[in-house]
Amino acid sequence: MDWSKAKNIIIAVLLAADLLMGINLLSQSAGARQQTALASEESIAFLEAQGMTIETEVPRRTEKLPVLFLRLQRADNLAAPEEYRGYPIVVQGSQIGFEVAGSGQQAAETMPASEALLKLYAQMSTQESVAGKTVEAIDLVYLLSPEDTSYAAQDTASPAWRIRVSGRTYYVDAYEE
Repeated sequence: MDWSKAKNIIIAVLLAADLLMGINLLSQSAGARQQTALASEESIAFLEAQGMTIETEVPRRTEKLPVLFLRLQRADNLAAPEEYRGYPIVVQGSQIGFEVAGSGQQAAETMPASEALLKLYAQMSTQESVAGKTVEAIDLVYLLSPEDTSYAAQDTASPAWRIRVSGRTYYVDAYEE
């Protein structure tokens, strides 16, 4: 047996297998993006059929983001970074200061903005009519919701979709459940 020839044949077969797997991966990725785009369009069409107006661009891409660990500071020391890696850090409720202590080891995929809109619609429709409401803005932020009843030295901020509807701001957890 000619080992040089056999080695070349094995290398050629492995390269062909790698090429086929790469093509398959690209095909699956393109299919997933197309499915996400279609779901986004259908979500927007559904909301508009329910009487809501979408006046903003709805982000179509998802992100892999970790949680943030924040060191909380007393109210008299409110110097805090306004964003982390391009995403605003929003403190809901209490006026407290913070500094970023680090981020989580694992980054999780965020849900598409259109899915967050549907979750918000489900929440709003149980309380009031959504007809005539206008979605004015939607963006991805880090949300810190400290409990007002106690002071902790540290807390975590998680990715959330900030959605402004008819002048009122809502937050929807951005992690898939």
